[in-house]
Amino acid sequence: MWYVIQTVNGQEQQVCTWINQRMDQTLFERCFVPLYEDVWRKKGVGHISVRKTFAGYVFIKTDRPDEVYEELRKIPKLAIMLSDQLDQNKQKEKTFIPVSEEEEQFLRSIYTDGIMRVSYIEKNSNGRVTAIIGPLEQYQDYIIKLDLSHRRAVAEILLFGQMRRMKFGLWSEKDAKIPWIEEEKRLRRKHIESACHAKGNSVLSATGIQPGDYVINTQGICGDQTLKVIGVDERKRTIDVEMELFGELLSVQMSVDDVEKIPPDVLH
Repeated sequence: MWYVIQTVNGQEQQVCTWINQRMDQTLFERCFVPLYEDVWRKKGVGHISVRKTFAGYVFIKTDRPDEVYEELRKIPKLAIMLSDQLDQNKQKEKTFIPVSEEEEQFLRSIYTDGIMRVSYIEKNSNGRVTAIIGPLEQYQDYIIKLDLSHRRAVAEILLFGQMRRMKFGLWSEKDAKIPWIEEEKRLRRKHIESACHAKGNSVLSATGIQPGDYVINTQGICGDQTLKVIGVDERKRTIDVEMELFGELLSVQMSVDDVEKIPPDVLH
């Protein structure tokens, strides 16, 4: 089970090092300071720096929490916080916090070897976010701030008994290529191509648009005219629609990035 050791801000790594070097290794499986890849820009290009995710927090995995706690009281940096002068049980609750199963699953999903990597943001020609690759992908609904220009997102997550705001570093196509992101992009393209091939190329998987659907053009070139989709080309990311011009129904090709699908319940 995972536990959080709450210590003085700025002393996290010293406490972690003490545990890893001096504590009986049979008492715990792993101890680490959770980090994340923050992104800063220079001349429009992203650069990564590693920062602490939670100030004053150290994570430890152990099946022997009581023994670990007693060992923690020997650490000089924690001596005051774990002092016997106050009720020991209350002190333990404040400084040695068990991580729930749901919280552990969340943390496992965003960390790789104790580090939360950047999240890749893909946008269409209109500047809309069309895909997210990385830790933030599963938690888009928790985003309370998305600052693409400064390459940061903030999500509000319930952790350790309270709502906490977590920063996620963002990466874009303008930045240097990162091998694991390129591999994820390749696998995603392969998945889309396979899905389209299995369905006879009739569905544009990225948007769910297929022949028979209705869309509107978001560029305003068709006014508020509702357009019926009659063809889809996933590779080119285009669709063919029926458009009334000069009293005739003509087939017109448009970029999928320039249209928005109309939900069926809105049509009826």
